[in-house]
Amino acid sequence: MAHGQYLEEMIKEYLLFRGFGNTVKVFDAELKTDKEKGFRVDKIIEQLLHFINTYDLTSLRELWMHFDSHLFSKLESQFVPGIKKIENAVLKMYLINTVVTNKPEKMNEFFVKLTPELQGQSEWKDWFMLPYIKNPEENAFFQIYFSKQWQDTCLVSLHNFLASIFQFMPMPKLLQYEEDANKIRLLEEKNEHLTKQINLLIEKNPDNTISPCLVEPPPHLLDDFYIIAQESAVNENQTKSFKNLIRNMSSGSSPILGRKDNYNRSKKLSSSMSSKSVKSGQSFFYDS
Repeated sequence: MAHGQYLEEMIKEYLLFRGFGNTVKVFDAELKTDKEKGFRVDKIIEQLLHFINTYDLTSLRELWMHFDSHLFSKLESQFVPGIKKIENAVLKMYLINTVVTNKPEKMNEFFVKLTPELQGQSEWKDWFMLPYIKNPEENAFFQIYFSKQWQDTCLVSLHNFLASIFQFMPMPKLLQYEEDANKIRLLEEKNEHLTKQINLLIEKNPDNTISPCLVEPPPHLLDDFYIIAQESAVNENQTKSFKNLIRNMSSGSSPILGRKDNYNRSKKLSSSMSSKSVKSGQSFFYDS
């Protein structure tokens, strides 16, 4: 929110550039009566305290209702109890001020205007006795509210509450302009820094060569397949045998059945050779 004033000047500059003079006058007039004070929490608290010290209950209520409709209503429902607690604390500060400054008529005005709204809240049940108690600062119930500690705690809580709302509530894109520009600037600076590092590495290694780096796997990852691969890389003959074994397995035959087939083929081959020999012998004796 710190750049809100800078953004307002940019808007006025643009309006003047476009020749919208009357719009600029209206814009300036509304800025002077800006209830949100450019989202400056310290200025908002100063305004609230001013209304309390001047007994301006109407303006105090109007300002809080403005926040309620424009800011608080955009929050999730879980924040409603906290918002109500802060509002009640501000109203109690107003009442305590009327007692401290001896303004009973302002106290009576407060209860006349707000009794319909507050009488249904259990938190305010004991406060309706305040006009009838002498020396309420000595009363066991009201004594804490007259202490500087309670008032300071109330103001700090109000400050932190408003600051949190302004920080996390969704902002229009125009207000995000500077934030986005800062992100881009940081990315450009980071990119420039990385580019310089790369250039330094190139200067140190002009050949642009990179030495190979052999990385051994951790011992707990050395399984049987890794051992087989290592042994295969050492013994080429074992590799060929291993490949042949896989080839035979993929062909559908097995070592045992393969032996049986080889035996049958040898037996057939032997029978065939014997038969040829017999035929050759018969022809020899016949010719002689």
